[in-house]
Amino acid sequence: MALLKGKTEEEKLLREQEKRGRAEEKERERKAAERERVRQAFLASPVGLARAAFDRGDQVFQYELDVQNVKATVLPMVTAKGLRTQATNASDVLSAVCDEGWELVNGSFVFLQTGSESRDKFLASGQQIAVSGTTVGYYLFKRNEGNRREKSDPWDARDVASPERADLAMRNG
Repeated sequence: MALLKGKTEEEKLLREQEKRGRAEEKERERKAAERERVRQAFLASPVGLARAAFDRGDQVFQYELDVQNVKATVLPMVTAKGLRTQATNASDVLSAVCDEGWELVNGSFVFLQTGSESRDKFLASGQQIAVSGTTVGYYLFKRNEGNRREKSDPWDARDVASPERADLAMRNG
């Protein structure tokens, strides 16, 4: 009859250390992946694009931002109108871009129509039309070294593993 050999304390300790090591490595990989996600999101943001343009030595930087969306709404036998569905406050974005070493030179706005709905007027001749689309703000900046504020990179934040803190850091540059 073969004797069943139990694990020695050393083997149990070694196995536990290996298990902890694997868990720590997995956590490091998760944090590295989150850090890279935050870095890529920042580089694609207006502030990230402005920082990259400044670092390249560009003299001007142009950015466009959807400022307001309007959705066409038709209520049978009542009205047809465009309802404002979303508005963006561009001030935070523009201020953050200026902090990257830019000065706002010009801003202009264009309404881009994406569709329309119409209906015949009720008990009258003619039609009512509701238009949907978006208002786009086009902003032109010129390089201004005096506006540059040194900020840490959001992906180097102490607790980048927290998506909420990373998103807050990205919004604040």
